Amino acid sequence: MKKVLFATTALVASAGFAAADITFSGSAEMGIVGGGKDAPGVSTFVGNGDDSTTEFNNDFTLTVVGSGQTDSGLSFGISVDFSTEAEPNANGNVTLDNEAVFISGDFGTLTLGEIDGAVDKRLTEAHNAVGQYSIGDDETVHAGYQGSYGDAAYDNQILRYDYAFGDFGFSASMELNDDDSGTDDADNGYALAISYNTDMGGVGLGFGLGYQYLEAGLGGWAPGNLEDYTTLTWAAGTEVDIIAATVSADFNNGFKAGFEYSNYDPSGAGNSDIDHYAVGLGYTMDALSVGVSYGKFEADIGDADGWALTAAYDLGGGAAIVAGYSDSDVDNVDGDFETYSLGVAMSF
Repeated sequence: MKKVLFATTALVASAGFAAADITFSGSAEMGIVGGGKDAPGVSTFVGNGDDSTTEFNNDFTLTVVGSGQTDSGLSFGISVDFSTEAEPNANGNVTLDNEAVFISGDFGTLTLGEIDGAVDKRLTEAHNAVGQYSIGDDETVHAGYQGSYGDAAYDNQILRYDYAFGDFGFSASMELNDDDSGTDDADNGYALAISYNTDMGGVGLGFGLGYQYLEAGLGGWAPGNLEDYTTLTWAAGTEVDIIAATVSADFNNGFKAGFEYSNYDPSGAGNSDIDHYAVGLGYTMDALSVGVSYGKFEADIGDADGWALTAAYDLGGGAAIVAGYSDSDVDNVDGDFETYSLGVAMSF
């Protein structure tokens, strides 16, 4: 996304700040999205019966980043998104999203807000390794999509510490349990992760390894999109240990690939491990880019998997024609889970 500087404000008050910058960037989408009658987040109209649905879609995101530096060289800042990602169900409804505040120095960076936890920060998911996206998020809504590991199991207010040394990166994060709905005695969530990037034989490689712990709140919890496609929900008080690893590769000839694995180990009688696998492959030639990703959850109650195909044609100037399609399959569940989208994505 191109960043355009709209305003630079010099602060000369006695607080001791050297200077502060405010930058704005944005993105927008327009087109159509649709899918089968059972696709989560697609068929929202009451009484649509057995018909699939197709809807117009338009939304935008305006990102504001404020940053500054003290006289001693300590950096600080904020970032926030103003977005209408509730479309296509209604017009308007601008909301604030991804709010975060950070402070940074030789010690590393400390960030607090609606951000990725340590594992999601350091690991590269399969569809992100490919780097192809659709206006309908087809690559992230299918049954095999894992999502953000254990993030947002509480209030999605995450404190994360990041430190980089050479090609290595380290992150640690915590999400406090401030739930007042009857589970406020539950343990806090935390995560640790490392990453390593290198070049080998002309191929850019990225590796990630992480661990995350959480305790399910009153509403229960399940990994990925399983709550949208299955009846699986681990009850309040269930402790979940998550181990995850990813590998990504940029072959520097148009091809990109990614692989991820994660294991979810819940406590409590009757709860069994869930394994998740995902793979992605992308290719870019001139203005055309295509990507395919596949993910699968393996559980005792049955497997759930899905795949997505995305394509984009770069029009130049920050605009691209984008298309997406996904389909899902869930053991012992009959349903029309297809999704599709077509439109124009813009960045400013």
